[in-house]
Amino acid sequence: MSSKLVAVIIGAGSNVGGSVAQTLAKQNYQVAVGARTKRDKVPEGYYPFYVDVTKPESIKPAFEKVVADIGPPNVVIFNAATLVPADAEDPLSFPLSGFHQGHTVTESFYIAAQEALASFRSPVHKQSPKAFIVTGNLLAFVPAAAATAARFGLGLQKRSEAYLTELFHNVYGKEGIRFHYAHLVSAEGGIPPYTDFLTSGPAHAKAYARLINAPAPEVWDYRFTSDGEKYVPK
Repeated sequence: MSSKLVAVIIGAGSNVGGSVAQTLAKQNYQVAVGARTKRDKVPEGYYPFYVDVTKPESIKPAFEKVVADIGPPNVVIFNAATLVPADAEDPLSFPLSGFHQGHTVTESFYIAAQEALASFRSPVHKQSPKAFIVTGNLLAFVPAAAATAARFGLGLQKRSEAYLTELFHNVYGKEGIRFHYAHLVSAEGGIPPYTDFLTSGPAHAKAYARLINAPAPEVWDYRFTSDGEKYVPK
């Protein structure tokens, strides 16, 4: 049974998602690009589908549609998050609706991982690279303090995703399945300026391609700099 390379990108915006899609398309992937809003234009050869990470019930039908129309994916990119700003001086004033929204994204991440695993185990991907990559950030690891409190809803999402990614990496690695929490850091290894994120698509694409294609699996917590190269502490 011959394999067909299929990538699913959840959160396929113009920056990270768009750059990763372009890179994988050049590597002969059929790329399914998921978003919650319909686009007027989708690059030729891409397969658009509806998905909304704030609605976990949309995840499974989205995967089912992709599998039915173009085949099971061997690569899944979870590039979605929500950010509800909080009062850094009074984090307990954070609205419960925002708290719940963050949990729905984590639930969507979990369902996406379940669906991805089922596709990775498909006989057609016996010889294919198999990788689930979540776009992360350092909020999963930095101390919870006033400096990051304004983004604590996002921090909750990322800490949950990081924990689950490490668990899945350790459990499913024996099947040749890779799970990575990949994130951009500054040259010093810290949180980069926000402006760096705005143009970081090519760096993410380069790093993700490496994670997918590396002869041996990289670490689950994969950090890279603005040139797309792996961060190595000095």
